[in-house]
Amino acid sequence: MRISRHTPQTWLIFSIITMTITLIFAKCDSPADGNDELGFPFPFYQYIGGKLSVEPENRSSFNFIYLLFNLLIYFVFAYFFAHLIKRSKNNVH
Repeated sequence: MRISRHTPQTWLIFSIITMTITLIFAKCDSPADGNDELGFPFPFYQYIGGKLSVEPENRSSFNFIYLLFNLLIYFVFAYFFAHLIKRSKNNVH
């Protein structure tokens, strides 16, 4: 099995994309009687905050499938960017 030469670069870009998108699109409104959400484009974690007339049985929910979808999308972008960087370096020489 052949491993691509830009694999470490892909994982670095993947990590940066994952952290950046999660921090930019995180919604943390529970301290002000709101809801929290993590994940973009699919919110994989939700916390229902605030006072509700009917108290929910569980205030938080985690969707593992949405997390996998998000990570797959981020990895595709990371691989694409790593490939572009590799091509631009090859075209310069």
